[in-house]
Parts: sequence; C-alpha cells; structure tokens
Amino acid sequence: MLLEKKNFIVDYDESISYIPEVVNYLESKSNDIMSFFKLDSLIKKRKIVIYDDLELYKKHIEQFGKYYDYMRADTNDGNINLLSIKEARKTAYHANMTLEELKSTILHEFVHICQQESELEHSNKTIIWFWEALATNLGNPEMFTKVVINATNEEINSFISLSQNYHIAFTIGKYMLENYSNEEILEYVKYPSKLLADSEKILNDARDWSNIKRIK
Repeated sequence: MLLEKKNFIVDYDESISYIPEVVNYLESKSNDIMSFFKLDSLIKKRKIVIYDDLELYKKHIEQFGKYYDYMRADTNDGNINLLSIKEARKTAYHANMTLEELKSTILHEFVHICQQESELEHSNKTIIWFWEALATNLGNPEMFTKVVINATNEEINSFISLSQNYHIAFTIGKYMLENYSNEEILEYVKYPSKLLADSEKILNDARDWSNIKRIK
C-alpha cells in the first residue's frame, strides 16, 4: 500500500495497522527538523519502506556493507528503510521493540535525510559520529544519555566498533549545539571537508567539556 505525503511516500503492507500513526508522528515533528536545516521542503519525495521480512532487510543492508544485529533502520539508498516491529523483535538487540521506539527511529532517520539533502559537496570519507550526533539530538534525544567521553579520536572515528557509540555521538552533538551556532553547524553539514579539517578540535573540546560537566 502507498501513502503519499508532502515530503515522502510510504510503502507498506496494509496489514501493519500502526503505520498511519507512525507517519502522522513524523509529519508532526518533521517541520522542526527541517527548520534546523533551513529546508522548506525536500527536493524530491523520499520513500519510506517498511520491511516486514528480516531476511529481506538483511539483503538490503548487505548491498551497502555488513549487517549488524542492532540495525533496524537506514537511509543508505536515500530513502528511509525500517523493520516492522514484528521483524525487529526477531533480533536479540530489539527483542522488546515498541511502537514508541519505532516512532523515534523514523524521526532519527528523517534527520539523516535532511542532512543528505543539505550537503553541497560530496566526501568519500563519511564522519559517522557527526551524522549520529545530529540525528540523536534532533531526532530522538529521549533515547540517549550524556556520558563522559574517554574514547580517543581514533576510536570515535572507528564508530561501528566504538563502545557506547551512540551515547558518545549524542554527547558530542550536545556539546556542539550548546557551543556552536546553527550557521556554523550547517556549514559542517554543507561542506564535509570543513568538518574533516576541524574534527580533531571538535572531538578534543567535546571530550574536555564532557569531563568538566561531570556528566552522570
């Protein structure tokens, strides 16, 4: 079944009864996220694909890289791809997946879409921590906590293998949102080369800030 909205088209099996509620939640929150990125609308409507088959979702992920058990959503192909609650619960990591978590996940992924839309240059080196710093803070901050950052810059840049990676990204994002202007952050979004040039300073300052704050 297709459900068409202003900025996206949802592709799902109509037997998944909660999808309209999830879409309405996204619509109610998306304007604030787009406002942060200074977007009035998306250049083209993005698809939201609900996978009701875990094995099909794994195959989708494997087109772009290795599948990990924690994965339940992505924007690898420029669209929002999500596991249904039933299928997410088949993984050890999301065995207790709830509707509220699915709602927060789709908002998290929409932040990624807006960041993709805002980039003005392409970089072959993706700084994952920055993407997740924005998505965790703007999309679903209720799912994360601030932590003291003890990881090295090299460890943070190896994001997939980093312990507490999303909480660390959330903390870095919190630091940046409190210490950088919206315009400065958007410059990093638009021009990844600027972020690459400044990333060492940002990570060092965020680490110091996390310790000074004595974050619990």
